[in-house]
Amino acid sequence: MGRWWLNGVKRALQSTLEWINRTETRNPRRQRSSLLAKEVHVPTPIVTIGSALILFVLLLPQVGFTIPMITALAGLIAILTLFFVLYIQTDLPQFINDDEAVFLTGFCMVLGVGMIELCQRFPAFSQYGVPVGAITILVTLLLHVRLAFLVGVVLSLFCGALYGFSFNAMFVAFFSSMAAMLASRHVRHRSDLVRAGFHVVWVSCLCIYGLGLFHVWSTTLVLHRFCWVGINGALCVIVALALLPVLESFFSRVTPITLLEVGDFNRPLLRRLMMEAPGTYHHTLLVSALAEQAAEAIGANSLLCRVGMYYHDVGKLEHPDYFIENQTMRRSPKDKAEFHDKLNPSISSLVIVSHVKDGVALARRYKVPEEVIRFIPEHHGTSLIKYFYMQALQQEDEEAPSVDAYRYPGPRPHSKETVIGMLADSVEAASRALEEPTYERLKGLVEKIVNSKYMDSQFEEAPITLQDLRKIIDSFSASLSAIYHVRIEYPEMPEKESPLPLTPPASFESE
Repeated sequence: MGRWWLNGVKRALQSTLEWINRTETRNPRRQRSSLLAKEVHVPTPIVTIGSALILFVLLLPQVGFTIPMITALAGLIAILTLFFVLYIQTDLPQFINDDEAVFLTGFCMVLGVGMIELCQRFPAFSQYGVPVGAITILVTLLLHVRLAFLVGVVLSLFCGALYGFSFNAMFVAFFSSMAAMLASRHVRHRSDLVRAGFHVVWVSCLCIYGLGLFHVWSTTLVLHRFCWVGINGALCVIVALALLPVLESFFSRVTPITLLEVGDFNRPLLRRLMMEAPGTYHHTLLVSALAEQAAEAIGANSLLCRVGMYYHDVGKLEHPDYFIENQTMRRSPKDKAEFHDKLNPSISSLVIVSHVKDGVALARRYKVPEEVIRFIPEHHGTSLIKYFYMQALQQEDEEAPSVDAYRYPGPRPHSKETVIGMLADSVEAASRALEEPTYERLKGLVEKIVNSKYMDSQFEEAPITLQDLRKIIDSFSASLSAIYHVRIEYPEMPEKESPLPLTPPASFESE
């Protein structure tokens, strides 16, 4: 009876381990593909608890080592952690099982508190120069703007509390972080971060001016604090520029800045695609335009869709002539494939499937971000290569071939963006073989392809709704009808019986 508490501890530990295992198996980054899996994986609950403990250790010297203060700090951090978990679970459910996103959120919170404490250790450093806005810039670009708002509010409260419960410090920190968050929403180039720093400065100057009127500060004191908020804006830019590439690489996140850099067609891999596989290159341009417009329609990341589809078929560079869009000698869709004539259907399907693995290898060799690489395997999912499977059915007299042998290896799409990429690729390819592509026929074709992918269970692992699919169908139909629009026949000029001879200009005659 004296060891009754051991059974309770065992049950608690067993329940915790079961929770960790359940969370780990639901992690979307682990399910995607062995090609994309990380070598090191820390379960999300462990990351959450670890971040809370580090925050506790950072704040403990500030509150003191007495039992009441330690208990109060532990309770405060527990409530704060629970609030973050509930908020993410309610408003940003895509992050709740993403251990890297949770890790990054905790890291940014710890970094923000550590930065406030570091500034506080220098008595000459003013409380108005603490660059809280740098953290909200990072969270906005790497995670989500609404999560950045929450992080900015919490760090502003910590800033005020650590500076002796100063309302002035909290007030300036809050509005400067909100200015940084709003200004960084539309960042497309690294130079745009300088503009975000400028917004931090003028918003903080307004706050200082308002506080100066309220507290009746002298003009000299107000100007002195204007200088500190200028330092605040400069530090926001410097810290964000310094940490952004490191955090992008370590946490496998991708920002609009990186996407625009990766989507430049002067990059070597896209340049190779343009020169060595021109048919695939033009197909890529059309598919990326379709995907971008569909992403805009459902509120997905349109820039990621566009850039991801630039790279979705780069694996065809290894054997470009085995793909129909690069077979320039074909005169009609009914002609037989030139390089597959002498191959068995099973061998042809292996050649077609190999472009997925080759594409991932090429993209990694050219250091393409993982978020973009995911479009390469996921835009095919586990779809069936119908053309060669039907050929195999016609050739096999005794035993039907296995369907699984003629499927892509996967994984299936795990995001709205890769679902759009899958549908855009299939729709653009199928629409080329459509005779008399009117709007009604194009829409019927798009609906047929979407229904076939849905019935093939390609969308089971993606957070996409039937309403989203309907919007995608409407977007594709409108885009394809614009591509295959009807042209009027231009009349030819009537030929004259005796056309006038071309006479050289007077200047030539003089020479």
